[in-house]
Amino acid sequence: MAEQIANFRFKGYKIIDSTIRISEEMEISSKLEINFEQTIGSIIEEGMYKHTLTTKITNDNSSMNIEVKAVGFFEFDKSLSNELLQDFFQKNAPAILFPYVRAYISTLTGLSGVAPLILPTLNLSKR
Repeated sequence: MAEQIANFRFKGYKIIDSTIRISEEMEISSKLEINFEQTIGSIIEEGMYKHTLTTKITNDNSSMNIEVKAVGFFEFDKSLSNELLQDFFQKNAPAILFPYVRAYISTLTGLSGVAPLILPTLNLSKR
């Protein structure tokens, strides 16, 4: 059976900015507010797409503030319709990129001397 290559492919990512602020005096609350900002992606060359996802996390007593900005790189077939491409760009790209951001945040917090922050899995395609 021949393998079929997907029409929209993840090529890699980079964390281009990250900030973590943890108060040394306050107890860290586990009640989190998670916000996402997506920059409308851009086609960086023919058949290549760049998507930026910024994840901001705060807790209810402001003892922890985290912001991570990631850029994902995707390759797509030129034969795809604009409608299908927009669906891939707006739904699939952030859904593919988020697990890498999630793992980065867990590692970042764990190496900061606090309990690792493990974000829940999220359905970003409904956003």
